[in-house]
Amino acid sequence: MALKLRGGTLSRNLMVGRGIVHAVKLSAFDLNHVRALHHLLEEAHVTRAAKKLGITPAAASNALHRLRVDFDDPLLVRNGRSLVRTQRAEALRAPAKEVMLAAGRLFDQGRPFDPATATWDLYVTTSDRVAELLLPTLDRLLAARAPGALLTLRTQTPDLGAFLREHGGVAIVPDIAKERDLRSQRLFADELVCVMRGAHPLATGRISLKRFTEWEHVLVAPLAQSRRGGIDALLEKEGFSRRVTRVVTTFSLALPLVQGSDRLVVLPRSFASAHAKALGLVLRPLPVPMPPIEMLLAWHLGHEGDPKHAWVRALVQDAVRAVGLA
Repeated sequence: MALKLRGGTLSRNLMVGRGIVHAVKLSAFDLNHVRALHHLLEEAHVTRAAKKLGITPAAASNALHRLRVDFDDPLLVRNGRSLVRTQRAEALRAPAKEVMLAAGRLFDQGRPFDPATATWDLYVTTSDRVAELLLPTLDRLLAARAPGALLTLRTQTPDLGAFLREHGGVAIVPDIAKERDLRSQRLFADELVCVMRGAHPLATGRISLKRFTEWEHVLVAPLAQSRRGGIDALLEKEGFSRRVTRVVTTFSLALPLVQGSDRLVVLPRSFASAHAKALGLVLRPLPVPMPPIEMLLAWHLGHEGDPKHAWVRALVQDAVRAVGLA
């Protein structure tokens, strides 16, 4: 990423839209202007941006005026008592943030990372079931080893690649085959089981394919955009199909739907086992062999050599081992 701050070119990441930064103005455009652009667009509030920049509101207002001239766009416009971003400003948010992150990595090169004294942000994204299993241990380890870290955990991240690139975080996910520019390593495998209430007619005895497909099913689909799960193709190969009558976005939402009915749901054993006793649920083998879910630790390749990021990856592995998943 090119970042010549005077007399040259700013990062190509800011060259979006229709010639946003005019070439004649680049010689006077430095990293401080990118900082101002980033905070003004993120906050959409001059006073709050001024605090982030360590300057007065008047100085932040002057910076906004200059940026409006540089980008030939108002960037922030009045809407009642608030400021809202223009379409151009929305297009600039991610590139400006990426330039700031790149600059931070540039100046951090060669600087040792000490988790015990550093103040920093840690972003983790995973499913609700993995978060429930790992979060208590991860939180304990983080508090002991890196007390200055601010942990943000997300359970739904549609654009995984962009999230990991921009935030420098990690993801604990089952598959990244469709994601470009990501690196991964195996964390653990989780067997899939059939879960039902304790008084279900299938709670005892062998579950045949015929009996399995006679009952209604709950499907867990992260974005609720599918009506099929991994088991459906396997059932069809055997000449069977199941009837899905409830679709939920998280494993946690599936539990009450089987606890109070005769529906079945396919869940990872680690998650189901953690709730079975309290909710009166039974775990049974599936009638058709399914491969276990391979859980991966994923990150963006741009952070591959970052000492802080390597430390985070080791921390997650320690948490996985501590809870007995690895």
